[in-house]
Amino acid sequence: MSRRKKGSEFTIGDLLVVAVGAGFGLALGYFAAERFGRVNTQRVATALERWKSRRARAPESWTEADEERLEARVLDTLRRDVVLGRRAIRVGVFAGGIVELSGSVTHPNEVALAGGVVRAVAGVRTVLNHLLVAGTDAGVPGPSTPRAARG
Repeated sequence: MSRRKKGSEFTIGDLLVVAVGAGFGLALGYFAAERFGRVNTQRVATALERWKSRRARAPESWTEADEERLEARVLDTLRRDVVLGRRAIRVGVFAGGIVELSGSVTHPNEVALAGGVVRAVAGVRTVLNHLLVAGTDAGVPGPSTPRAARG
């Protein structure tokens, strides 16, 4: 029979007691706040919905300053990326959080990477990804090509 020093190890029982105590404390605190305070389930749910809707939507009226701030955030994000920071990518921002990417990249995977990186920026609602892969894509006349270039 070996003898342990008291307090030298935690057992599963100790961790279980701590977890149950923490859960009981949270439940008791929530109950007390609901019973005696101004916190209740409906208020918490309403506050969470408001927070989610504010995060997801663009400002009601976009100004040039909003567009410039969003463009700066997008450019900073692209520059911080190890691969995309070296590519010639132009960014255009339109009202409502619409971001247009144009320019060229060296590999087809970089087109999807750029779109995903830009979509993750707060305030971006739509990404118009017009990136071309150098050496494989040719300018195809389409609605975004000026009439003079279409012939």
